[in-house]
Amino acid sequence: MKIFLFSSLILLSLSIFGQTKLGLKLAPVVASNRVTNDAQNFDKDGSALKLSVGLVVDKPLSDSYFLSTGVTYLPKQVAFKNDTLAESYKSQYLQIPVSLKLFTNEVAPDFKVYFQVGTGVEIKVFDEPEEADFVLVESLNPIDFSVILGAGVEFRAGLSTTLFGGISYQRGLVNAINDTTVPGTDDLQVRNTIVSIDLGVKF
Repeated sequence: MKIFLFSSLILLSLSIFGQTKLGLKLAPVVASNRVTNDAQNFDKDGSALKLSVGLVVDKPLSDSYFLSTGVTYLPKQVAFKNDTLAESYKSQYLQIPVSLKLFTNEVAPDFKVYFQVGTGVEIKVFDEPEEADFVLVESLNPIDFSVILGAGVEFRAGLSTTLFGGISYQRGLVNAINDTTVPGTDDLQVRNTIVSIDLGVKF
């Protein structure tokens, strides 16, 4: 929480310069995994609906291009199973996304469509077993990097207020499992996948 507040204060101070927009985002997310392994017959074990919140900072580079960053509380899960066990672990990250937003011309009065591409650096702040038959995972990776792709619409609701809504896909690149308790299971690879419905307001 202290990291979140500190990062928010830095981004807030940056937003006072120029035409930078500062906003808040509320995002229901569907968290799932991609599981690969050589020696064991593990597979992913479903998905989970979670809620993410964050601070959004959009800095204009031109009339159509914006640099978008911020800080986001992002819950995830690590869930896998085989014929003999099923395990899942809660994990919570603070994400610092850096992406480029491309806006179209107005498609309707005060409405614009945007497309987004970028990456996110994520720092784990909490984890615990949620359902573990054996507790195979000794520790989760403290960091992750994600590719972020998104699209949505923005509506100018006033002179300085903008509402936005969209959908984004985040593909984790780092194995979420840092270490296991059983020798010979080091090849277990679990990477996160997030589908997010992004709703918010900018000022």
